[in-house]
Amino acid sequence: MRARLLLAAVAVVAMALSGCSTAHTARPLGKGRQAVHVSVGGPLAGIGDSRTPIPLVTATYKYGVTDRLDVYAGWHVIETFLNNGNFYFDLGASYYFLDQKGPLPGVSGAFTLSPLINKESGWASFDLQATFSWAFGPRERHLVYVGFHNYFTPLVNNPTSVKAPYTFSPYLGAQVRIGKDRRFGIGGEIKWHRPWVDTDPSVLGYVGPASHGAIAFVGGITVYIGEDTRPAAEYPAAPVDPPASPPTPEEGS
Repeated sequence: MRARLLLAAVAVVAMALSGCSTAHTARPLGKGRQAVHVSVGGPLAGIGDSRTPIPLVTATYKYGVTDRLDVYAGWHVIETFLNNGNFYFDLGASYYFLDQKGPLPGVSGAFTLSPLINKESGWASFDLQATFSWAFGPRERHLVYVGFHNYFTPLVNNPTSVKAPYTFSPYLGAQVRIGKDRRFGIGGEIKWHRPWVDTDPSVLGYVGPASHGAIAFVGGITVYIGEDTRPAAEYPAAPVDPPASPPTPEEGS
């Protein structure tokens, strides 16, 4: 019985987290800037010997409140139409705590609340993320990041009937900014959901290292909106007028 519940938890968490790319929470937009992010992905799974990804789509709008704080709202498109109709969405915020210094990564954190509402009940989960990122290349066009989800699922009014209140999911991803003003970001990410769960007994064969957990792949496109989409750290410091030089003897006479 416990094994079946754990396998069901893998399925639910894989569906919930796999459609969301984390690239948009790795670095801040900068004050007043906006972005629209669309990601597609899902866990690698199949029946019997076949392996086929389940495509999930998430659309997210993000706004820069300060140079370090962003807020965002997202819509889980596919999941909204499952289970006799649900409205499944995200509300969250991310904060850039530490700047990148040489080989030391930039550090960001994010909190995401994900309500799921249907005609019969309401339910919400939340996710705490930590992301460590490195930007490099001309104008920091390339971004590589690692991190992990801490996904909490309430046991009361849970329409999934899964008694698994906590999930840990590490991830690895990268993004490249393209275009003259770097207005477009293209990224990819791999996640490993609940890596301690043995999935061998499952009829739905989730793919994970040594038959543990579920591996998911996510691809995303971000459109950055604003006059200048460079991160705040790239803006040159305001010029400082040099001190006035003392007059020469000829000028004083």
